[in-house]
Amino acid sequence: MILPGALLSVALGLRGLARWACAIPLSVAGFGASAVVFGLAGVPWNPLTVSGAFVLVALVLWLALLPARRRMVGPWAGAVPLRQRITSTTMGLWCAAALGIGIVVQRLHLIIQVPDAYSQTYDANFHYNAVRYIHDTGHASSLTLGGLGVGDPTFYPAAWHDTAAFVTQMSQLPVVLTANAMTMLVCGVAWVLGCLYFTTRLLGSRPAVAVAAGLMASSFPTFPYLLSFYGNLYPNAMSIAFLPAWLGLLADALNLSREPYLRSRTALWVAILAVTGAMGLAHPSTVVVGLALLWIMLLTAWWRTVRHTNPWWLKVLGAVGLVAWLAILQQIWFAARASQTASSWKPHATEPQALGEALATVHPSAPHLPWALVIVVLVGAGSLLRHTSRWVVGAWAFLVWLYVLVASSRNAHLRYDWAGVWYNDDHRILALIPVVAVPMATAGAVAVLHWVVSRARHTASRAARSPRASDGVRTAAARTAPVLRSRTAAVVGGMLAVVVGWQLLQTRPMTDIVEYGKSQYAGSGDYPYALVSPEERALLEELPEYVPEDAVVFGNPLTGTSQAYAVSGTQVLIPHNGLPTDHESSVIIHHLDELTTDPEVCPALEKHHVRYVLDFGTRQVNPYAYFDPKGYDQLTPQNGFELVAQTGPEAKLYKITGCD
Repeated sequence: MILPGALLSVALGLRGLARWACAIPLSVAGFGASAVVFGLAGVPWNPLTVSGAFVLVALVLWLALLPARRRMVGPWAGAVPLRQRITSTTMGLWCAAALGIGIVVQRLHLIIQVPDAYSQTYDANFHYNAVRYIHDTGHASSLTLGGLGVGDPTFYPAAWHDTAAFVTQMSQLPVVLTANAMTMLVCGVAWVLGCLYFTTRLLGSRPAVAVAAGLMASSFPTFPYLLSFYGNLYPNAMSIAFLPAWLGLLADALNLSREPYLRSRTALWVAILAVTGAMGLAHPSTVVVGLALLWIMLLTAWWRTVRHTNPWWLKVLGAVGLVAWLAILQQIWFAARASQTASSWKPHATEPQALGEALATVHPSAPHLPWALVIVVLVGAGSLLRHTSRWVVGAWAFLVWLYVLVASSRNAHLRYDWAGVWYNDDHRILALIPVVAVPMATAGAVAVLHWVVSRARHTASRAARSPRASDGVRTAAARTAPVLRSRTAAVVGGMLAVVVGWQLLQTRPMTDIVEYGKSQYAGSGDYPYALVSPEERALLEELPEYVPEDAVVFGNPLTGTSQAYAVSGTQVLIPHNGLPTDHESSVIIHHLDELTTDPEVCPALEKHHVRYVLDFGTRQVNPYAYFDPKGYDQLTPQNGFELVAQTGPEAKLYKITGCD
């Protein structure tokens, strides 16, 4: 996931933090785009062809940007001695990355518990099978993935699945293990590095800013933690994790950064387009909200031109462009909405309750609020209102308002207009708030730290000059004052600030989100395995011993039987609930145990090569989804079924013998 994107970032001439913040998004952009292009061209999608595509694109980019590279300001990194490149800024960035990534990965480890833990969620059913489908067939295009080979080819954003399939093919790891490893990389590495890049673009690269950003990127319960298991929305989590890096690149391109961008602008815009593609092919909803945030950035850039002596016509042209952007954005926003039937989530709170959840960024049923986090965010908002990056406060206010609307409004049409892009699901919108709240919290933490240090220095200086203080106090204060301004004091004070920040931010709300996440991977309730239990998984792994390669297995996908495909490669009639559409599949679903009396059943089984049935009981991963189990609740020898394997009370494999 890192090396292909790192190759592209080198070809683009990206340096430093930008190179590493964009490495994973550029890899995903390459996987997703190559899948679409190869699908249209009829080229097989596999590690060999994809690797060749990365090398070819990197070579083309390097050659195309060669003239711009020669005009770049500053020496090549290789021309600068290593000792000069290791500055306090780079050390601060390294420490920040290690701190943020370390905390996130440690928390995700507590949630997932074991490397191959199964996500016991409804959407995981589709995602695992989609990865296996791409692995087996090479059909990886987002334009056709929705049917999974059994339904009509439909659009489904496949960048996450393409990346997982590539990793699975290269490493020969199980699909579930690959998915968990990708969660660590996306929510740990890509998110933290993106937040570091975005925040340092806005606030500068001082060590205090960088380390505070690393700590803040790991301290919001809703992201990266909530979406690492909720749903399980792997693609949505990936697209949101890339959003900070995208905003950081745009800040450089629009001259909204604290530090000027001195490298190729052409390469910068190419990187922006590539990361946009990565987000869009992972989950388009993030691009939609990103365009809204981009409008706020463009408004800020235009206002800065108004305040300077630019030609009047340029100011008018900018204003017209902003209005036109809003009109276009409205059309995109409405077109991107899911159907009203699919947008079934309801409001759950009053406006004050929803506002509290948005300020604290905790999921609706969280029992505790992170008050320290709320305080630093609000302090950061006040600090940034006096800063050139005050547009971030506007972006944060917009996302908070959007969440409050969706979580509390009883106006169904208004909620659908604004939140249909996210199925009216307030969890997905809540997960967007940390994208802009991280730099705000960083600004707040730095402001608090600056106040504490200033007060300590001022107190020491006053004590050293106070005529009412004793000689011993004045002497100690005189010796302390220069120490407080030394580099050693800065390092020790920084470490102390990190420890204090850890104690204040990583508190009960973080424990709450970890416990909630553990329940989605197994570990709570009377029966913690909502999708696949250990006994059922054992049977799925043994299926190749009983089921021939050309045979298809039928079962209720909501009980986890469709995971036969993801786990062992055994073909299943229904890889996800709702996919089969033909008459014969309907006959099998509703009348299977009537095969000895219903003349339509055996021809339907023959058409789809269904010879085995998995029975995982009646417990369903989603109690609100519907699958009629009455058509196979009498799997007896008299009705034409033979029990061939059983690993638990609700883990049985039957062979269909009634059609022989």
